[in-house]
Amino acid sequence: MLLFIFGIYLYSCIGPIPVDVVMINDELFFVLEEPHEISAVRVTARNSNDGKFNDGKTMWNLYKDLTTEVKKRKYVRLKQIKYGQKFEEFPMVEGPVQLQRNVEYLVGIDMGNKFAREIFIITDDNKVIMPHPTFERQKNRKYSVSVDKDGNKTLILEPVSK
Repeated sequence: MLLFIFGIYLYSCIGPIPVDVVMINDELFFVLEEPHEISAVRVTARNSNDGKFNDGKTMWNLYKDLTTEVKKRKYVRLKQIKYGQKFEEFPMVEGPVQLQRNVEYLVGIDMGNKFAREIFIITDDNKVIMPHPTFERQKNRKYSVSVDKDGNKTLILEPVSK
């Protein structure tokens, strides 16, 4: 019984967390439920030949210079990330490449002992769908946007109406 409880605790510490993929005014955002220290962000296109994501084309990748000592690496604490956004904490960057419509993509966000992964598609009408959200609570979420005086957008999860 103790081993079972330890297993549940361990899974909750290193397990997946939800990430929503949201399109606002032609800008793509990845939104976490709460801020986390991010260690890497990657968006890949699904390889249509074999259906595996790890063989797909990298569209955007932010990560640390692995030659830098772990103690000297800076991490950014974020709740939302805009596709193509630049951060000084991520000196290694690939892309961003223009995303196409009706293509399956995978976003992966690494947070040390947590991770978020989600498949998404940008539709012909420039909306984003997540065909099989990882968590039930992600279904039918809606966001509003707040814009500050500098033009920065903050996505706000709207209450679920029944």
